[in-house]
Amino acid sequence: MADAGYAGRTVLVFGAAGALGGGLAAAFAEADAAVAGADRHLPSPGHRLDGVRYHEVNVLDDAALADLFGQQPPPWAVVNTIGGYAPHTRLDALDPGELSTQLSLNLVSAALVNKHALAALRRTGEGRIVHTASRAAQVTKGQGFAYSVSKLGVLHLVAMAADETRGTGITVNCVVPSIIDTPANRAAMPDADHDSWPKVADIARAYLFLASPQAHLVSGAAIPV
Repeated sequence: MADAGYAGRTVLVFGAAGALGGGLAAAFAEADAAVAGADRHLPSPGHRLDGVRYHEVNVLDDAALADLFGQQPPPWAVVNTIGGYAPHTRLDALDPGELSTQLSLNLVSAALVNKHALAALRRTGEGRIVHTASRAAQVTKGQGFAYSVSKLGVLHLVAMAADETRGTGITVNCVVPSIIDTPANRAAMPDADHDSWPKVADIARAYLFLASPQAHLVSGAAIPV
């Protein structure tokens, strides 16, 4: 998508040390964007992309996020892939610690990234925010409550942020994967049919569209992939 209008535009990818975030950073770089990556831990030297600037930041640290966005001009797009996962357990065996952890990893992190991204984009009056939800937020059977409800909160965050920015040049959307073929997911589900799982490079196309200038009429969308 080298013709998607990314030349001269900066895309900030949260979770750039992970499989999805790293793949998206590569896809945006290939589309001619100036890419910055942010994560709690920097990728190992062998997994860093040439030309990508990396920032070490804890997205649950409100002040650290403020510093990150304050260090540089507002990006064109902020793409958030930060999150955690917890498998299904019976509700009568609910672990309150797991629930708190999933809400922090998936919802609080997204809300804080969204907070500072919106503040930055409002300085220029335009830009894109793209979050990552999950199909687990939209179905109940077989899903873990802690993970499912935390990702459901991300969908609500996106809808509310889209309402708040309606009529501006800022859009807020999210991608809703069913499953992604990553090493972590393979390890979590070793007996699954991994060959049938969507690949990061294919899923990246949804992010590339939603973060592009051409997607100016799309806001509040939850795109299933």
